[in-house]
Amino acid sequence: QIVWGISIPAKLCNSCDSGYVDIENKLTVCEKCGGELVKDTDTFDTWFSSGQWPLATLGYPDSDDFKKYYPTSLMETGADILFFWVARMVMLGLYRTGDVPFKNVYLHGLVRDAKGKKMSKSKGNVVSPLEISTKYGTDAMRMGLVVGNTPGTDMNLDEQKINGYKKFANKIWNATRFVIENTEDSVDGELNTVDTEIYNAWRVKLADITLDLENYKYHLASEKIYDYFWKTFCDEIIETHKVRIQNDDEKASAQILLKKILREMIITLHPFMPFITETLWQLIKEDSDDLLLVTPWANR
Repeated sequence: QIVWGISIPAKLCNSCDSGYVDIENKLTVCEKCGGELVKDTDTFDTWFSSGQWPLATLGYPDSDDFKKYYPTSLMETGADILFFWVARMVMLGLYRTGDVPFKNVYLHGLVRDAKGKKMSKSKGNVVSPLEISTKYGTDAMRMGLVVGNTPGTDMNLDEQKINGYKKFANKIWNATRFVIENTEDSVDGELNTVDTEIYNAWRVKLADITLDLENYKYHLASEKIYDYFWKTFCDEIIETHKVRIQNDDEKASAQILLKKILREMIITLHPFMPFITETLWQLIKEDSDDLLLVTPWANR
């Protein structure tokens, strides 16, 4: 705090201990006794300094960024520093601008070890996110941190949970591969009655997920897209359509349905698992709201 803190703009007289505010650092002699003025060696409280974050990062008061982005819409931070940091940002923002620096605050809890203990170097229970990402993939780690993590509550980081979402990433990859390989000869057309009902049910689920995202319920949104992709799309829709795409009367509709739902699920998953979804998106492109093969899967 002493090394990195904001210096207090004050000076003290060596002779009479009189104090002076000297923001521009120009005073050298005491006005009362003529003694030498020495700069105060203390710094502002670290939370006072941090409380200026919205102002400092946006270039208060004259920058274009400040004029355009202050106040911001959302502040995300740990629940444990609500009164240390968030409250000070609000107070300093009101003091300097007359307006709060953000409209909403999203509080997350602490990430603890698998046994629920706070991570500590002295305890030797620190889990490195880089090691987890290398072992299981960044997308798997992201999902492991989001799914089931109710805002404001602590969560236990269990490698077995992360490994579960690595398997989910493999599921996404294989499902996309299946759809691409089995819809290369698809043609434009309309969904039949059965597939229309399936697609409409997905759109209802998508609306529900979207509402969760808009209300910052990321833990629910991620769980719902995970559940739909694995249990509904893979275990039910794909399995039943393996037969239907072999039926000349149902093939066209079945192919269209698989492509439409897959495309929209890849988009929905992107905020949670951006790396695999971006890779898969490069294999497909939008054309008349359909999925078309860009790069043959065998060449990947």
